Amino acid sequence: MNKHFLKKIRDNMPESLKYITAPIIRGELVKNMEFLKYYHLLEKRESISSEKIIEYQLTQLKEVLIHSYKNVPYYQELFKKISFDPNKFSDFKQMEEIPFLTRELVTENFEKLISRKEVKGGYYVGKTGGSSGLPLKFLLDFNSIYKENAFLYYYRKKAGYRFNDKLATFRDVGLGTKLCRYDAMYKELIFSPIKLSIVTINNYANRIDDFKPQYINGYLSVIWYFAKLMESSQITLKTKLKGIFLMSENIDNEQRTFIEHFFNTKSYVHYGHSERCVLAEEKSRNNYQFDPYYGFTEQAHIENNNYSIVGTGFLNYIMPFIRYKTDDVCSPVNQLYTIDGKRSSSVGLHGYNNEFITSAVFDLGKEVFKNIITYQFVQNEKGKADLLLIVNKHFKSSEIELIKNTIYKDTKGIIDFDIKIVDHLILTPRGKSQMYISYTDNNSAKNRE
Repeated sequence: MNKHFLKKIRDNMPESLKYITAPIIRGELVKNMEFLKYYHLLEKRESISSEKIIEYQLTQLKEVLIHSYKNVPYYQELFKKISFDPNKFSDFKQMEEIPFLTRELVTENFEKLISRKEVKGGYYVGKTGGSSGLPLKFLLDFNSIYKENAFLYYYRKKAGYRFNDKLATFRDVGLGTKLCRYDAMYKELIFSPIKLSIVTINNYANRIDDFKPQYINGYLSVIWYFAKLMESSQITLKTKLKGIFLMSENIDNEQRTFIEHFFNTKSYVHYGHSERCVLAEEKSRNNYQFDPYYGFTEQAHIENNNYSIVGTGFLNYIMPFIRYKTDDVCSPVNQLYTIDGKRSSSVGLHGYNNEFITSAVFDLGKEVFKNIITYQFVQNEKGKADLLLIVNKHFKSSEIELIKNTIYKDTKGIIDFDIKIVDHLILTPRGKSQMYISYTDNNSAKNRE
C-alpha cells in the first residue's frame, strides 16, 4: 500500500481507534526493511575496525556523487564545469574541489537539484523551521524517514530505550485546537507547546500520568517551561521517567540541569537538521561526534576555533545535498565538537497567560509568506508583539491582513501581533540579526548580548 495513503489514514483516524490499531501502525516502522537494515548496520558497527567504518563512508559518498552526476542536472553541470569525475573519486580530500551548496543556491536551483531517476518509495516536500531566516524547501526520499529513525532509535537504545516504550512529546505538529494527540507510529502522546500555561498545567500533568510514558521528548525550552510551571504549582509527576530526549534547539545548560534535577533523570541529545545531511551524537556533556554512516561532515574554517558545519548526506537521493554549508558552527574539542546552532532554547515570545512560544510554532513556509524576504519578532510585553517584515517588490498591502490571520491561527489567539513593513531589522550590539527579540522580564538579558 502507498506510504502516503497510510500516513493519511493514520493522521485522520479517530483517537480511540489509534490506540486499538497501535500495534499494527507501530509495526509499519519497527518492521520496515529500511529501518531494520540501518538499525542492524549500526549495531554491527560496534564490532568492526575504524578502518572498515571509513571504508564504508567512502563507498557511500562515492555512490552519492556518481548518482548525482548521472541523474541530477545541477551536479551534471557543476561537475563538468570544474572537471570533477566522481567515478575516479578515491579520497575524501577530493571533496574540496566541489564548491559549497548554500541555502540561496538550493532556492535558485530547486528544479535542477531534483533527481531524474525515480526513487524507491517515493518522496515528499520537507522544509526547515526558519529560525535563521525564511524556511528552506526541499525534497526528501520517503524511505529516509525510516533510515533516520534507525539512527535515532540506535542512539536511544544506549539510554535504555526499548521499542515498546512510550513518549510524552512537546512539539506543535498538526494539533490545531487540540491539547494533545496520539501518534501510534511512534507510541507518543504529542502535547501542544502553545497551550502550556499556569491555567492548563494540571491538565498536562494528569494526561501524562494517565499515559504513563517512559520518556519525555521534545524542545528543551518547552520541557523546561513545563517543569517550571509544575514547580510553581507544586505538582509532581507520579510517572517514573527513564530519561528525557531533547531535540531541535541549542542546549541551555541551566535549563538542562534544572529539568534533570526536577524529573530526577538524565537527558540525552543529538544534533541534526531537516535537510538530512548531518547527524551527531552527544558523547560527553556538550561534546558531539558526527556520524560517519549518516553522511560525510566537513568543517569549513570561519575564524579562531570556529568552523561552519558542511554536510553531504547519504539518506536522500531525490534531492542530494553535496557539501551543503549549514548556518551552524562547531568547535573542535579533542576528537569531538561543540555545536552552536541557530535555534535558541532560551528566547521566545510569551502569551497573555505566560504561554511560551518557540520559533518552531511559526510556519513561515506557507504561500501567504511568499513575498517576505526576512522577518523579526519583537516583544515588549506579554501577549503582544511586533512582527517586522522586509518584503520584496511584489508585496501588496492587502497581504498584511492575510499574514496576521495566519499567525493568529498558528498561535491560537494567545498573542496579538502588530505587523510593520520595515527597511532593516534590529541588530544586537555585536551586529547580529536575531529572529526573536523579547524585552519582557523572561528574556530581556538573553536578547541584549
